[in-house]
Amino acid sequence: MSVAEDLIGRMYSSVILGQDLGQVFEGLAAAHRDVLFGVQVQCYLNNDYYYMSFQNAEEGMAQDMDEAGSCNPFPPLAAIIPFQSVLYSERYIAPEMVKRSEFYERVLSKRNTFDRSRGFLMHRKDGDAAIIAFTMPDDFVGKEDQFLCDTLERIRPHFQRAFSLALELRQREQKAYLGTHWLERIPSAAMVLDRGLHVAVANAEAERMFRSSDLIDVDCRGELSTRSHSQRKLLEDTAANVRLNKRPVGPLALYGEFMPGALFAMTPIRVLECSPAYLDCFVPADEAVLAIVIDPSSLSVAPVTYLQECMDVSKREAELIQNLVVGLSVRETADKMQISYNTARNHLARITDRVSLGSQSELVRLASDLSARVPR
Repeated sequence: MSVAEDLIGRMYSSVILGQDLGQVFEGLAAAHRDVLFGVQVQCYLNNDYYYMSFQNAEEGMAQDMDEAGSCNPFPPLAAIIPFQSVLYSERYIAPEMVKRSEFYERVLSKRNTFDRSRGFLMHRKDGDAAIIAFTMPDDFVGKEDQFLCDTLERIRPHFQRAFSLALELRQREQKAYLGTHWLERIPSAAMVLDRGLHVAVANAEAERMFRSSDLIDVDCRGELSTRSHSQRKLLEDTAANVRLNKRPVGPLALYGEFMPGALFAMTPIRVLECSPAYLDCFVPADEAVLAIVIDPSSLSVAPVTYLQECMDVSKREAELIQNLVVGLSVRETADKMQISYNTARNHLARITDRVSLGSQSELVRLASDLSARVPR
């Protein structure tokens, strides 16, 4: 097996298994100790790095690169070089200019007399790029130099295909993870927000809420929304807080005339816990947020006949229990049932005595538990 074939095989294995891309070049780097082998994923517009992996570099290389920041002359080349060819840096930046740069003084000269780089793009999108780079010292010439250049030319298209495969696998896994099957196990309206307040998927209870409730809906952009500007701002701030701190928030109340008594909570979802860092800027892994909205008026309530049978109460008593379960007070229940407050209190006393409970809260807890057990 040739060196190029070995590298191609290692690359495919690496992206499929989610391993560190730097490991791909261990063997080649061991045979060329004077050459700096690097894999970098960065924003080439401002030289911010998302991922760096080096071979033939001592500890501290990544820190030096990061601290050097915008004085690095090589990253801007990622914006102009063709995707279909290997980069030869001396065609754009003379080696003499590299040696006179601040970057050479702060980073390269600490390791060797590096003055030129060979490499290619694996992926480029919106100012971000994944780059393979071999950086050579000024005395690295002749057959060794030609061998490495030839190797780069051979592996470039295969490495680009392998990286595209990694992205495709990542996107497919995200789509599979964001399916609705697990959301249906949540008894309240639940949805996954993939960015901002954009709803990626929602369970059936959430879809019903969007269609029929004045509480909350999805706007024309597919974003979670409310009729109240202040409440939408609360949702936006909560989602941002969850993403920033990677911690759940809530339950919080959604106050207002359109949503009395409603609650919501949000929690982060790590889509792929073991996803490789070099893919994160192209397919973000940690933006997904699970949002749960609880509308007391839509809580599942056991049917009257079910409550009658299980608790040995009359039809009117069962109706009173239903109203208490959804959060109405005894007085509100009396008004809704068109009975006096005292009659409602008498119903409640008889029920709690019959089922041997000491309080209204215990009765509501028991009835709620029965509601959860109603066959669907």
